[in-house]
Amino acid sequence: MIEKWLNEQVDDYKSVPVKDYITMRKKHFAHLEEDFSFLKPFDTIIVAALSFPKLQARYKGKGYGYISRYAHGKDYHLVFGERLKAIANKLESQGIKAQANVDISPLDERFAAYLSGLGFLGHNQFLIHPTYGTHLYLGTILIDQSFKTTPYLLDDCGTCTRCIDACPGDALSPHHMDIEKCLSHFTQEKRALTTEEIPKMKSFLFGCDVCQNVCPKNKAIMPVERDVFQSDENAQIHLKSMLDISNKKLMREYRNYAFAWRGISVLKRNALAILYSQKDPELPHYLEKMRGTLLNTPWFHETIDNIEALKEGKK
Repeated sequence: MIEKWLNEQVDDYKSVPVKDYITMRKKHFAHLEEDFSFLKPFDTIIVAALSFPKLQARYKGKGYGYISRYAHGKDYHLVFGERLKAIANKLESQGIKAQANVDISPLDERFAAYLSGLGFLGHNQFLIHPTYGTHLYLGTILIDQSFKTTPYLLDDCGTCTRCIDACPGDALSPHHMDIEKCLSHFTQEKRALTTEEIPKMKSFLFGCDVCQNVCPKNKAIMPVERDVFQSDENAQIHLKSMLDISNKKLMREYRNYAFAWRGISVLKRNALAILYSQKDPELPHYLEKMRGTLLNTPWFHETIDNIEALKEGKK
């Protein structure tokens, strides 16, 4: 019955016993001193996958910023969350304690997915699925009974280093990622961009797809072409329009997109950094204009100072 409900809502799934997950976390991440008490009522972690389309529109060029492919279409938290909640409700109706989550649990979804045999972790730390490559969302359902699945044969990156070589932040090395250097990470962090990071902001306003785009494991994949995750006009954002928009209008126009949750300050900060890298002649105007906004966000203004310092050759 569990298999039937999962097959109706998700593209793939595997499972791992809670005790095995805890054992492996303690073995490999002992320095984190994690609290596993939230897992106490449960016996099994079901890791579910929902794929999203691969193709992305050709870059419009200077003046625009890409949104990472996973954030195209309707916010996957809403879409995937509804599907997993539907499964959890059916499980509960049969007396099985269940808890569904998408990105809001202290559980490490990628690590659980790897332990379950849903795929392997590439050098870029993405889970790589045999059918969907890296183009999939992960979610979990915790249940209070045993549920076993058969893992896929373990794959690996072999001698390939394409993602390592292409990473714009030099964040990757074999089987390791320095998260602080990852472009996708710092485009989403609420902090000042440093003078080292700003010049690396070339075309991505939110996130980064470079390591996925060059990965050979993504070449022959067959993601499910769901309309809800298709690219639309908001897959690339006009940078100056983003700088001119109010927070109220931002939430009205983009509230159903996954990139909007980081807020207007992050998106405007990133837009300024890209305009700097693209040597836009109107950058001084927008730097001055932005100085009069977001006055209670000091890291936003520190980024402006760093852009000014770069322009003047001070850093």
